[in-house]
Amino acid sequence: MMRCWKWSRNNTRRMSSSLPGCSARSRVASECVSARSKREVGGDWTGSSRRNAPGIVALTPQPSGEGAAETWTLKQIAHDIPLTGPAREVVELGQRLATMRGASRTDPVHLLEAMVLLPKNAGYRALTALNVNTGALRQVPELDPALPAAPAPIGPTTRYLLNNAHREAEQLGHYQVDPPHLLLALLYRDSAQTADRLEAAGLSIYAIRQYLTAPESAPKAARRPPLPSLTGARRISPVFAIPVGAAIVGGVGLWSGVAPGLTLLFSVLLVIGGWITSLCIHEFGHAFIAYIGGDRSVAAAGYLSLNPLKYTHPVLSIALPIVFLLIGGIGLPGGAVYLNERAIRSDRWRSFASAAGPVGNLLFAILLGWPFLVFQGQPPFGDVHFWAALAFLVFLQFTALVLNLIPIPPFDGFGIISPWLSIELRVLASRLGMLPLLLLFYLLWQGGPVSATFWSFVSSLSNLLNVPEYLVYLGQQQFPHL
Repeated sequence: MMRCWKWSRNNTRRMSSSLPGCSARSRVASECVSARSKREVGGDWTGSSRRNAPGIVALTPQPSGEGAAETWTLKQIAHDIPLTGPAREVVELGQRLATMRGASRTDPVHLLEAMVLLPKNAGYRALTALNVNTGALRQVPELDPALPAAPAPIGPTTRYLLNNAHREAEQLGHYQVDPPHLLLALLYRDSAQTADRLEAAGLSIYAIRQYLTAPESAPKAARRPPLPSLTGARRISPVFAIPVGAAIVGGVGLWSGVAPGLTLLFSVLLVIGGWITSLCIHEFGHAFIAYIGGDRSVAAAGYLSLNPLKYTHPVLSIALPIVFLLIGGIGLPGGAVYLNERAIRSDRWRSFASAAGPVGNLLFAILLGWPFLVFQGQPPFGDVHFWAALAFLVFLQFTALVLNLIPIPPFDGFGIISPWLSIELRVLASRLGMLPLLLLFYLLWQGGPVSATFWSFVSSLSNLLNVPEYLVYLGQQQFPHL
């Protein structure tokens, strides 16, 4: 189960302006960036250099060490500047060409040389489409791009060129830098050597900008937001080992059958530990897809850590799940993650984020229930009490799956369809709050057609894995109930 919240940029702006000394720090930072940018292009900006320089320079990681030359790896650059695959191909080849030519760092001229040596690259295709004399752009002697060579570090002029390309991409509404954006930056007077060669070969900034905005030639890859890096975002919490360990201890105790008097305790450990584990997987699924879809807040909130304490909700996470397990064997989805739906890139991704939780329950049920499927519901080894508790745990996963897919608030089924509903219906649903949930459980408790349909559907899903009904019943009897 997940919750959505909306973040106001106005609130952010008001909060920032109220911080003491904030404006002073911003002014100092701006002056530092400005001064640093001037140094990188070799002095003060004049003429066209001043006009073409971007207003904001990407702050790529700085090299460490006293007196170290200012160079960067492609990985450091890509941390701030999103590059398409073809753009990375150009930069990587340019780095190797710089090494082959004995240069200590990669300069813009090496990127231009690399682009001319890659006939299948988007940059070369743009040059040929604009009738540029590519022969005049080739370096002499021409190098073989297939030759192995270590990549030369990226120099400050090339880093600044990539910043310019990024600015051009953003002005065109593109999310990533593609080789045609690199061509635009290579035409800046900040890189006079490449600009003169491209202009002499017949290319102009006006022509390449027209090429980038034409429907038939606009780069599709650059218009797609890049998938976020998960580096540092996924840190499995040691707390996750508690429910997993409890389930393992309970499972081993039941499997061995050495302590019949502890069957109740081992059953509780296996079922409760397994249930909390599935809860973590369910909520991690919501957070993982939301993160890929653009909501970075889930990483800061710890939702990608599988820590059950991060998913707790006073009522939904603790009280109701335990009560319903004790009175009816219903796997009530008990967690809650709070997503910033405005940060998620589209309605489709919002629906995916809602659906990811139930998919986690389904995958966990398959992971637990595959022995029943393989052995046709009659595993030939282990104690029967172990298989009964495991069958009950699988059954609980299917109850959670079916419940979550019911399209009423606050279930994930409603979250799947909510982005496609009118604003009036969504407001009405939010006003209803927990009332639909309570009404549904009343109908399930009272019996009748709603209850019969629900349990029939859950049993059908269990039968797909060949989970015997008698083992589910036995596992429920092993578990304490009111």
